[in-house]
Formats: sequence, structure tokens, C-alpha cells
Amino acid sequence: MEVSKNSYKTWVEVDKEALTENARIVRGLLGTNTRLMAVVKSNAYGHGLIETAKIFSKKSANWLGVDNVDEAICLRKVGVKVPIMVLGYTSSEMIKTSNKYNLRFTVYESGIIDDFSKIRSKKSKIPKFHIKIDTGMSRQGVTIDDLPNFLKSIPKNFDIEGVLSHLANADNLSDRTFPDFQLGEFNRALIMFKDCGFKPKIKHISATTGLLTLPQENQLDMVRVGIALYGLWPSPEFREKFNSPGHGLGIVPALSWKTRIAQIKKIKAGTSVGYGVTEKVDKDSVIAVLPVGYYDGYFRKLSSAAEVLVGGKRCKILGRISMNLSVVDISVAKNPRVLDEVVLIGKQGGEEITAEELAEKAETISYEVVSRINPLLPRFYI
Repeated sequence: MEVSKNSYKTWVEVDKEALTENARIVRGLLGTNTRLMAVVKSNAYGHGLIETAKIFSKKSANWLGVDNVDEAICLRKVGVKVPIMVLGYTSSEMIKTSNKYNLRFTVYESGIIDDFSKIRSKKSKIPKFHIKIDTGMSRQGVTIDDLPNFLKSIPKNFDIEGVLSHLANADNLSDRTFPDFQLGEFNRALIMFKDCGFKPKIKHISATTGLLTLPQENQLDMVRVGIALYGLWPSPEFREKFNSPGHGLGIVPALSWKTRIAQIKKIKAGTSVGYGVTEKVDKDSVIAVLPVGYYDGYFRKLSSAAEVLVGGKRCKILGRISMNLSVVDISVAKNPRVLDEVVLIGKQGGEEITAEELAEKAETISYEVVSRINPLLPRFYI
């Protein structure tokens, strides 16, 4: 039996048309021969892995990017056919057991090459892999200094499908020095591949920030896009520059996050609210108890700082956010009732609360706000 959102206390709604349109817009920025990898790792940035991946793979994406093998296998089991690349760490055992799912793996150290060699020795099909180069981020990847010896360790008959890197500072709109340095290092790496007799078919370095800020030739053979597909922005500066009214890209947020009023009560001026007695109301107030808290992903940092929408009015969170409950001042709301919908992220009436707004108040980024929404909360695709 299908269960409606009316049965839940807290839930997420995802606009399928928004995802589709965002993907169409991103696709329009790419060169004719440039592939689009839709990054759906971490539960598709909170939007729901399976349904989101299906939408992207059917509409615009040539590839999908996930963090781990479990995500990739999940997508294969529901019939997703497009190439799937595992971007994160994968143990040798997982590489062996997942070989039948036709996945691509990110390789960044010689031990993984050894694992591939063992698979080959057992007459199994060698998984396709992309070698990741550390061009200056000091994260996952083979350093330029180590690359010559690393390439020498790879058997000549191994087919390297791709080579990639990741830009650390492409979101800096005023200084292109470091992205230019990384691009130079990446080109150095590609020459080393050629000198060693390897000819990777797919080269990729740009994500959303690189796509929007670098010349089109830096799209190379594929661009890995995440945050823009969800209608969100790497920073407020990006939103201002690339989504200005009238001439912006036109991407829109696909995710709304909602809860409902569980209880309404009146409290007197001077009454404290929540753990630690951190806030007292300064006048007689009407408050609502909301069944959402930091377990659900609603940051404790938003205590006494964030606002929610009740009846189209902005209403302030009072006191500390609890594990499963929050309290909000609804004195300005007209005729609020128990079970009324409350918007944590999204629109109601003429008001909107964005993930970027919550990110600013929680001193973080929109990526974290949406990706940390509890994956156990129901997602409804509308």
C-alpha cells in the first residue's frame, strides 16, 4: 500500500522537473563531445540516490559518479545501465566482489594496481579504471613527483580508460592562479602518460566550479557536475554571478524539506525554552513544537538562529534544537493548527528559505546542509 506524505512527521520533496531542467541547462554549457558525469554520491546530495540517478541517467547524464561500491551496486540492481564511476576509496576485496557489475574505479596508489593484476591472473575481466593525479589538493591522487615510477609499475597491456584530477580553488572568482597551476600540472601528467605509452581515452578535471569559471577547452572529455544539478551553488558569490535575475543560468533548487506542527501552546513572557535555558521569550508568545531535530540533519548550530515558514510567515527557532524536536515562535502566523506543514527549506506563500541561508547561519556550505539530511527520511518525487 502506498503511503502518502501525510503519514510522516518530517519528509523531503524533490522536484523531478527541476532536476531535469537543471541537467538540461548544464548539458547546454558543455562542448559537443564532452560527456556529463552526474555526481550522485552521498545519497545524491541528500536528494535520494536511486530516483535521482534514474532521472539524470535517462535525461542528460552519460555517466554517474558515486562515492563507494555499495552505491554503485545499488544502482545496478535497479537497472541503471550508464557507466558508473566509484570516486572514493575501494578495498581490494570490494573490487573483486563487484567486478561483475561493470564499474569504473579511481586508482591512486600502486596497491590497487597489484589487486587488478591478481584479478587478471585469475582470468577475470579487469575492471576499467581511471588514475587520479594530485595536482595540488594534497588529497586522493598520485603526486606528480611519484607519477613516473607509478606508471612504470603498470603492466603495458593494461587499458587505462581515464585520468582525472580535482581543482581545489576553482571557486575563487577573483584569483585564477591556483586553478591555472593545477591545469599546468595536469598537462604535465598527461605528457608522462604519453611518454610511458599510455593513451587514456577520457580526461577530466572540472567539476561545477571549473565548468562555470574555466574556458571551455578545460572541459576536456568529461565534466563531473554535482551541486549545480541540484539547483544549488558553491557559494553566495557564485549565485550572485551566475544566477542574476534576467541573465543567469536559470537553475533552481529541486529539494524542499518539510515537517509539521506537533503541538501548539501559549507561554508567558520570561519563559525559558529548551535545554540549557539558553533563551527566554521577551513577551507572551505562541509556540509550536516541531518533530525535527539534529538526528534528522537539522543542525544544532541553527538553535536560536534559523527561521522556518509557517503559513507563509517567517518564524524563529527558539532555544536549542534537540535530537528529535525543535521549538519555534509562531506568534506571527495566522490561525496555525496542529499538523500544518512547516517548511525548513523551500517556498511557502511568498517566502523562501534556501539551503544557502541555512548554511550561512550554520557556518557551513549548502553541500553539507542537504547531504546531511537523514537518508532515512522519506523522499517524495513530485
